[in-house]
Amino acid sequence: MKILVVGYSSSGKSTFSKRLSRFYNIPVLHIDKIFFGPNWIERDKTVVEAEIRAFMKQESFIIDGQYRKLAQERFDQADQIFIFDYNRFKCLYGALKRRIKYHNQNRDTIADGCKERLNLSFVWWILHGGRKKDSKALLKSYKEQYKDKVVVFKKRKETDQYLRSIGYQDSLKYE
Repeated sequence: MKILVVGYSSSGKSTFSKRLSRFYNIPVLHIDKIFFGPNWIERDKTVVEAEIRAFMKQESFIIDGQYRKLAQERFDQADQIFIFDYNRFKCLYGALKRRIKYHNQNRDTIADGCKERLNLSFVWWILHGGRKKDSKALLKSYKEQYKDKVVVFKKRKETDQYLRSIGYQDSLKYE
């Protein structure tokens, strides 16, 4: 089984991916974990792409995150695609909760040396930068092109209902 989880920043993609990984017992790659080096420095794109391609050689996987460069290849290979299409304020709320929970800590879904932060540039990204016309058009094209394997979540309740529908028994408390 090959699963992709994409969508807007701070919508809950990583938590959902970790839950699917535990449920199906398949490895998950959080793209943010390999895209950034310590202190949120972007790593060399050829290295990132090589790591994604190597991960995709597995029989089963979950990839959490967008990274447009290899998107077509990943989407073509995927058996299931989950799109987190939450509104911007729900995402900002998620980022605020995460910032409080992981204050001055390193989450397990981000690169080592990247302490949790919520600065003005990231707030702008959540509210505007990550929602420009091209980003919206890209999500729309995924929904249309891969409609037979896409599940779209617009609310956390839908995400939780999906997990329960597949037999997920663990807590649905926000991680």
